[in-house]
Amino acid sequence: MGAKAERRERAQATRQRMVAAGYKLFCARGYSVPLTDIAADAGVAVQTLYFTFHTKIALLSAVLETAVLGEGETRAPHEREWFDELKAEPDPRKALRHMVDGTRAIYPRVAPLLDTMRSGDEEVQALWRHSEELRVDGYRTVVDELAKKGPFRDGMDAAEAVDVLLTLLSPDVYLLLAKDRGWSAERWRQWITTTLTEALYGPGAP
Repeated sequence: MGAKAERRERAQATRQRMVAAGYKLFCARGYSVPLTDIAADAGVAVQTLYFTFHTKIALLSAVLETAVLGEGETRAPHEREWFDELKAEPDPRKALRHMVDGTRAIYPRVAPLLDTMRSGDEEVQALWRHSEELRVDGYRTVVDELAKKGPFRDGMDAAEAVDVLLTLLSPDVYLLLAKDRGWSAERWRQWITTTLTEALYGPGAP
């Protein structure tokens, strides 16, 4: 490995440490946590943090992106293997299960950030609105694929199906059940799969 590649690798590792420290402290203390504390937790000088991210909102954006995508991942959720499996599955009910499985790893990472993302700061609110707009776009893509496989219940159209997904398959519902009610991720997966299937396709849907 050449010197340039080594420097790039070290810089990436340092960036990941800062994002990890930001995630930890934003979750624990909210958006008001000082950048000096995040830098100290990451083991870097605060100047390094500023040089890399420039602003606190840029750091939070990187933290949220990593929580959604996973560390080192660049593909959007609907660009991954589960979406290919959803498209290939002819049964819409079974296809829906692939979506739940694709979401299963995301919400345990995103849910602890919800309090921070709903702070009164205008920049944070704008960042969260943008993130939710991306979730809407992703759900529209999924609903378009599901609609090709068969009709939803009682004449439900695509817009209503997106609303159902946004409401039920949300980090808020996951947080309520996992944190407040003590559900395991697997119990949530089983419940949300059954609930979504019935909501979209009717009671008794397999």
